Amino acid sequence: MSKVIISDTQNNEISEIIKNIFKVFGVENKVKNKKVLVKPNILGPFPPERGVTTDPRVISAIVQELKKCKSKEIIVGDNSGSIHFDPFKIAKITGILDASDGCHSNIARKVLKVKVESKFIDELFISRIVKEADYVINVPKFKTHSLTTITGAIKNMFGIIPGGKKAKLHTFSRSIKGFAELLVDIYQIRIPDLNIMDAIIGMEGVGPTNGETRVINKIISSDNGISLDSVMTAMMGLKPDIIELLQVAKERNLGETDISNITIDGELKVISGFKTPNNSILQRIRKTMVPHIFNLASVKPIVNHDKCKICKKCIEVCPVSAMNLTNKFPEVDRKKCISCFCCDEHCPYGAIILPSWSQDLYNRLKGK
Repeated sequence: MSKVIISDTQNNEISEIIKNIFKVFGVENKVKNKKVLVKPNILGPFPPERGVTTDPRVISAIVQELKKCKSKEIIVGDNSGSIHFDPFKIAKITGILDASDGCHSNIARKVLKVKVESKFIDELFISRIVKEADYVINVPKFKTHSLTTITGAIKNMFGIIPGGKKAKLHTFSRSIKGFAELLVDIYQIRIPDLNIMDAIIGMEGVGPTNGETRVINKIISSDNGISLDSVMTAMMGLKPDIIELLQVAKERNLGETDISNITIDGELKVISGFKTPNNSILQRIRKTMVPHIFNLASVKPIVNHDKCKICKKCIEVCPVSAMNLTNKFPEVDRKKCISCFCCDEHCPYGAIILPSWSQDLYNRLKGK
């Protein structure tokens, strides 16, 4: 059976939790004299208190424990989606640069073209270290996601792809199920050896960037990312079998999603009142329907002028150039928009609004 450990950070030191995780999963013997990649979530230049990126305290504890295990080389790195931003500056703002204790690296500098078993793509550029590393520790964040409902161990491996190339992949599938298949295709390029999820300060609501922070005080770990994401999903009050990412992974026998078949060390407790992204009937229709129905059931983002600082990040990251400056502020072209929500994901000011379907329908009728 798959094993997942739920550790309480409220009554335990993070360093002791990481030490125990290494002991339970026999990490020391696996990383001694080996090259290790530590893959956090560094979505963009957000300070730790925003709850967007992996808590630097977790990264620090992992790095220090790896040093005790006498790993030959430790690389801490991720490919941020902020394509026009210095990776080291992003790492500094998130606190991960200092936490890496000299081990942080811009892993986008050296890339490698790999074959991908996917119905969407044949090959892809990834950071070379992903294939060179003897051992990969995936360190995702406990968060919701407006498009895929959750972002966890599976989706964190999307970050093995350098910069702006990630956004372009949204154009290969118009359905959420299709995008989930593509994400699992990428996850399978290099399945992590260990997954340590930062659930100290999580995110609920409209994640993964502009949701609301939620104090959870947990670190969740497993040597299987699918089982880890399933436990996170259950803690959010959702059933794993309604999450497309987990459905696809289960179909491919990549891990256990049935909570009753997962050995859980610690207390799995549903977080009271945890807010998840909009999952209306039309949102569910959108998950599998063909493009013309997709366009009916999807919603288009709008810009809150009071919050917008005209930084143009939404314009830069849009994979289909649907965002343009109109009357000073960015505005979406409804005909071009594919509802990937990259604009919301990378807006540092929370200025992108994702309306409910009824609100979006009202906007359509008004000609917006």
